[in-house]
Amino acid sequence: MSPAGVDWRLYLVTDPYLGGGRDAVPRVVREAVLGGVGVVQVRDKECDDDEFATRALAVAEAASRAASEVGRRVPVFVNDRLDVALELGLHLHIGQADMPLARARAALPVDLMVGLSIESEAQLAAALADPAISPDVIGVSPVWSTPTKTDTAPALGVRAADRIARVAGEAGVRSVGIGGVGPANIADLATTALDGACVVSAIMAATDPRAAAADLLARWNATRRPR
Repeated sequence: MSPAGVDWRLYLVTDPYLGGGRDAVPRVVREAVLGGVGVVQVRDKECDDDEFATRALAVAEAASRAASEVGRRVPVFVNDRLDVALELGLHLHIGQADMPLARARAALPVDLMVGLSIESEAQLAAALADPAISPDVIGVSPVWSTPTKTDTAPALGVRAADRIARVAGEAGVRSVGIGGVGPANIADLATTALDGACVVSAIMAATDPRAAAADLLARWNATRRPR
C-alpha cells in the first residue's frame, strides 16, 4: 500500500484497557472508523504473540468492515510485533528501541508499510540516512506530555514537531503527531506540516467513539489550510 493513498488526518492507536477492556477494542475501532479515523494501530504490550495476533485480527476485520461502509481504505498497523505483521499481512510500527529499521524493512514485503517513532531531529536524520529503508510514516512523539505512555522523551512542542514534519515531508515520508492530542489542541497540529494527528484516549476512552472521532476530524479540517 502506498502512503500517498492513505488518509492520515486522524490516526488511532488502540489501548487494551481504555474503553472497556480488550474485548471492546474491535467495537471501538469500528465506531472510530465510521466517525472518520483513517489509520489504526493495534498496541498491546502485555499479551503474548498468540493472543496479540488474535486481537489484531479482530481489530483488522472490524476496521475493514467499517472501511467498506464508508468507502475508503483504512490501513491497520501492529505495534512492535514483526512476526504478527507478517502472519496477518498487516503494516508494522516500531519504536526506537524495538528493532532496527533496516531489519523491519527487509523482513516485510514491499506492499506493507513501516512506521517509526521519532523523538528528535537527530533520530529523523538517522532514519532518512538511507532512502532505501526510510519509513513510510513517522510518529512525531510526544508533542505534548501524556499519561498514556510514561516512557517517552520530553515533550517536543508544536514548533519542533513542525520542523521534523517538514524535513520528513521533503523526503517523501508522512508524519503524524502523537502525545497528549485531544479536542483542545488538535487544531494546533493542523497548522503544521504534519499529515495528521494520532490519538489514544481521546477516542478509546470516549463514551461515543464515533462522535469523538468525527469531532476531532472536524476540528482538524476547520483549521487545516490547503497545501
